[in-house]
Amino acid sequence: MGLLLFLLTLFWTIRQKPVYEAKALLEVEPNSSNAASVQDLFRFASVSGDYVETQEKLLQSDSLAREVIRKLRLDQEAKVDSDFKPEESAVAKQVALKVFERRLNVLPIPNSRLVRVTFDSQDPKLAAQVVNTLTATFIERNFQSHWDAMQNATKWLSQQLDRLRIRLEASERDLQRYTQANGLVYVDSGQGRLRSITDERLQQLEEQVTAAQMIRFEKESLFRVEQAGDSEAMPGVFDDRITRNLTERLQHLEQKQAQLAVSFKAGYPPMQAIQSEIKRTRRLLAQQQGEAERHIADEYFAALQHEDLLRRAFARQQARAKIAAQEAVQYNILKREVDTNKQLYDALLQRMKEAGVSAGLRANSIRVVDAAVPPISPVRPKIALDLAFGFLGALGGGLGFACVQERVDNSVKSPEDVAHFLHLPILGLIPNGRRTERDEIRRSCVRLSRHLRVASWTAFRAEQQQNVWVRLDSSASGMSDLRESFRVLRTSILLSTAGRAPRSLAFVSAGPSEGKTTVCCNLAVSLAQLGKRVLLIDGDIRRPGVQDFFQITGSSGLVNYLAGQGEWRNLVQASSTKGLDCLICGPLPPSPGELLSSERMEALIKDAMSDYNFVLVDAPPLLSITDGRVLAATVEATVLVIKGAVTSRERAQRAQACVSAVGAHLIGAVLNQIDLREAGYYQTGYYEDREGSAAERDKASA
Repeated sequence: MGLLLFLLTLFWTIRQKPVYEAKALLEVEPNSSNAASVQDLFRFASVSGDYVETQEKLLQSDSLAREVIRKLRLDQEAKVDSDFKPEESAVAKQVALKVFERRLNVLPIPNSRLVRVTFDSQDPKLAAQVVNTLTATFIERNFQSHWDAMQNATKWLSQQLDRLRIRLEASERDLQRYTQANGLVYVDSGQGRLRSITDERLQQLEEQVTAAQMIRFEKESLFRVEQAGDSEAMPGVFDDRITRNLTERLQHLEQKQAQLAVSFKAGYPPMQAIQSEIKRTRRLLAQQQGEAERHIADEYFAALQHEDLLRRAFARQQARAKIAAQEAVQYNILKREVDTNKQLYDALLQRMKEAGVSAGLRANSIRVVDAAVPPISPVRPKIALDLAFGFLGALGGGLGFACVQERVDNSVKSPEDVAHFLHLPILGLIPNGRRTERDEIRRSCVRLSRHLRVASWTAFRAEQQQNVWVRLDSSASGMSDLRESFRVLRTSILLSTAGRAPRSLAFVSAGPSEGKTTVCCNLAVSLAQLGKRVLLIDGDIRRPGVQDFFQITGSSGLVNYLAGQGEWRNLVQASSTKGLDCLICGPLPPSPGELLSSERMEALIKDAMSDYNFVLVDAPPLLSITDGRVLAATVEATVLVIKGAVTSRERAQRAQACVSAVGAHLIGAVLNQIDLREAGYYQTGYYEDREGSAAERDKASA
């Protein structure tokens, strides 16, 4: 399979014509449909992925490809490239377009503003000519589209500018007429804000009312204190210089009067003069305090009247401000319209001035970094690379084919499979039995007769049972392989455990028809030929086979003993092999599982081991019923029989798990019905030359 793939790759590579690839490198700069400012012209701009991808698609557009095909006359002139046909029909043009698009490749370089353009052709000059023509045509079309866009933008800006100029002039006239009609005067309040005279006057009156109110509060507090008669709480009013002098003079006169009163009477002239001076001083002090009180009252009432006048003026101005506010709403509307029109006009005027500059400076956003040149060497075929890939493909195909075959056929085919998937020692390899088609028909008839319970069962079986089973003690020719295989199996079992060989063994399999009965019976024959006493028990009481194998007559056996219908020793029958006794199944029971799991079965195994050297049990399959697990738990060792190239790995693993689940001792596996020659285990004369030595080894090990 792999060799065929490699040869096909080699033939395909040799048959290919050389193909040349010409390539060019373009730089794509960002471009805007609107006119850019002068500052933007000298600023580095990054290119978005969408913009580069758009340019890539434009380079691959059908219209550009048709124009290049028309300029180079690829659809009219015969070129070296055989894909282009020299015809002028519409079909030929369409074919030429498809060929052109298949040969063209546009690839943006990541994280850059570069785009690589390549074209494949069998003619290197034609490949370079196509790439250069394509890039030149694309740049020309890009320049023209950009120039047209700038011209259209300038024309549109000019039209919009005329309309805005008319709107601006009209809005300014409306604002001026409204201001004159309502007598509105506005002043600059700072930071470019305009306020009306009415609002300014209202704000001033509000500030004056607030100041007058503060002055009135101050005067009123002094007036309230003076009315309460607490002149001492107003030191700044009643404690002026004149009042302090009169108060000090009064105190001095009173002290002098007190001194004279000690020595003189009231009528004494100096006393009278002092008293007269005291009265005059007190009268002057009272007059001074009265003047202060009248001054406080006058200031309070004056402040109160001033505040009232300001409040009335503020109320009148507030009423006028409300009217002015209504007029200001319309004024602001007209003013905003004027400002908006002026801003739009200035912006469009600036744009139109810059449009001409940007059109000249940014006339084209695509430039050629590297132009295409005719390539020297072809890009295809790459013989070494193609052959390497062909070899790898052939190798992978062969491995894949092997893997698929392995997945389809997952049966156990060799001792290596047993060791790898089951981790069990291989006890023996049993070769294929050579039964003829006639033998198979006879065996089927015998089984059919048993299930139909034919009345002449015994006579029919005795007549037809010859050579149905592959027997070790048969006198047929070509049995040396089979005899040696069972000698090897016998030796493996005798040496399977340390100390002594297991004396009671159960032979199980994953499913029916895997050869466990044949292996069990022939091993019993082989052990008997060694001079041992062997008891063979047919434990597969659902589908018994020991009776057919040895052609034993009778209808009583294991089932009768388990049902309590006699002693097992009375039910044992001798076979045609010396030293080998058989306990056949007997009648088919209605509940086999209950019989095999009874205490009488365990007692049978123990008693038989005291009378025989070996007790072999042909157990039922493990996966279909539980009888085999029960029997595996009652013996010393269990042997798993696997039919080569038939039993799947999964079923064998499940059978192994069933044995382990009941705690049975699984000593190994027997690979049954394999071809020793195909498996590589056969050498001419090997078995014939060593039959005697194998028998001697078995006797020594026993």
